[in-house]
Amino acid sequence: MTIANGSLVEMVINMTSLSQQTLNVYQYQIVGFPGTPSAVQVAEAYWNNIKGAYRAVVSVGLGNVFTSIRIRELNNPSGDYAEYDVPTAEKVGTRATPAGDTLPPNLSVCVRLVVGTRATRPGQKRIGFMYEIDQNAGIVQAGYKTLVTTLFTAMTGLLTLGAPAALTGLQPIVTRKDAAGFVTTSQFVTGFIVSDIATTQNTRKIGRGA
Repeated sequence: MTIANGSLVEMVINMTSLSQQTLNVYQYQIVGFPGTPSAVQVAEAYWNNIKGAYRAVVSVGLGNVFTSIRIRELNNPSGDYAEYDVPTAEKVGTRATPAGDTLPPNLSVCVRLVVGTRATRPGQKRIGFMYEIDQNAGIVQAGYKTLVTTLFTAMTGLLTLGAPAALTGLQPIVTRKDAAGFVTTSQFVTGFIVSDIATTQNTRKIGRGA
């Protein structure tokens, strides 16, 4: 079986920051699937859609951060799976490197994905890549918060992809899964909240990995 209209899919953005593997995982419901693009074409089109906002939160000074996009169909053990390798020229962020030191890779900005009912918990995402200037006494500063807000404005609305999967629609969702990893319920993301307080991601501590 292949991805089709109504399918639930998971997108994993594979990254490396300060020698630590970093993942951001997003889930979507396909709400438009014209034509017959392959899974790897959907992953490529997804990267083309989000790369501008994602690269903008990562400084040039961090070097090659973006590695690949993995896509898999949820709730179907024999469903589509593919990985798209980010082109070399797009692995680096586009943010001008701030003055001062980088912060440890586990320090991050927390973003809550808002949902409309209690059928699932709200989603949580963490965006790292911070410098000293991006926080003061643990409070995220306005400049970096604006970059993260711009990113999630792009990430939480309906994504209508371009080539090579033109007009494929991805609606962000939050899911609840059973012990076997199958989705038991899902609901659309209705908004997001960027926390003012810097937080941590334990799996990104040096030596821990994703």
